[in-house]
Amino acid sequence: MRITVNGAPYVDGTGFTLTPTGGTVAIVITFPFAVEKASVERWVSKSPITWTDDRTARLTFPETEPIGFKIAETRAADGSAVIDWFTVNVDFPATRVVNEFTVDELYAISTGGSRTAAASFRVSAAGAMTVSPDGKRAILFQAVGPGPAGPAVGGNAVAPGAPALIDLATRASTPLAPLTAADGPFAFAEWLSDGRLLIVGRGLWLGNGDGSGMRYVTDAMAAAGGLPWTAVPSPVGDRVAIWAYTADGHVAVVDLRSGSVATVAGPFRRYGADGRVWLAWSRDGTMLAGTDSDSEQGPASARVRITDVATNRTVRTIEGGAISVSSFPTGELVVVRDSGQQGAGAQLLGLVMGFDGVEHHRYFGAGWYMSPDQHYILQPQAGGAGFSGFTLIDLVAGRTAGAGFGLSGQFGRWLADGRLVFY
Repeated sequence: MRITVNGAPYVDGTGFTLTPTGGTVAIVITFPFAVEKASVERWVSKSPITWTDDRTARLTFPETEPIGFKIAETRAADGSAVIDWFTVNVDFPATRVVNEFTVDELYAISTGGSRTAAASFRVSAAGAMTVSPDGKRAILFQAVGPGPAGPAVGGNAVAPGAPALIDLATRASTPLAPLTAADGPFAFAEWLSDGRLLIVGRGLWLGNGDGSGMRYVTDAMAAAGGLPWTAVPSPVGDRVAIWAYTADGHVAVVDLRSGSVATVAGPFRRYGADGRVWLAWSRDGTMLAGTDSDSEQGPASARVRITDVATNRTVRTIEGGAISVSSFPTGELVVVRDSGQQGAGAQLLGLVMGFDGVEHHRYFGAGWYMSPDQHYILQPQAGGAGFSGFTLIDLVAGRTAGAGFGLSGQFGRWLADGRLVFY
């Protein structure tokens, strides 16, 4: 029996590696005898299969899908022979699949639809990734570890080399000159609300949305007092708050127009020896919320501290433990706490509240991400063995739907046009 993958010989049991091209993967199987076709087709019923003749089968797969199958008991058409067992597995090492779904596509998944998005790309990617708000580009970079791992970062594995910009449609990768690997690791690599590109590592860099014109703004380490672990831009993109591990727990606020640096004393202190502080701006940019702990003994002792940026004064603290804090497009805070649930599938508690500390809503899940139009919340779920899928909450219609059990990749972000990207 002979097997080829895109024309190259395949040896059963050894695996096969490919580089993504944006096309399809063709697997051709030539059997040593005329086969009973049904004995093959029943094992690959979900894959397109065509027969050149009674000995040769061709299977075609999109390269964005997992490619592998096993076929047991291939029978000769005349019953004279049987091939007991063989497998085919095709791998794309050091790559990542980016799937961009519409809300309707996610709803279709919950009723048995395809888990492959209409817009799907496999790109060479090692390390952290951020997909642009228009879904056309992505940044690859070496992230500071072990966190963060939120939607703006998409993972925290270390990637060698300088930050690079990838065109998802063509898979072309371009280094973000003049940045180098020595400028990292990076706490932030993301597009601002006005479309500019902001990168925060040992320095702070600002450029055009297509990666051109990157210019050095300031020394981020000097501003923050150490290697930045957290960087969060203000909603209008005129300033960025940067936290590094320091004895006093201050946050540096860099003005992106002038490069000037102000200090918010807080203190904002991590609750774990390998953790970071979480920060969130108010929608008008006047207040900054962040996690703070008197010791590094876990989130149960952490609070959320809310400060007035202009006066450098704490105006409110929200006690009761805090794993993280972030913000919704509504300007509300999302404070994540231990829910008190026990055992397999225990969920976290997400409290949605104003900067005045008044609770508006609460959710049980494993994360909460609101669409830009404030119509939906995507809620990852925990299951018996950890992550189990997503729930889509329609805030307008008041309905929910399980959407995404079995989706590959973690949630990346809501795109500007209301689609969602997973990678």
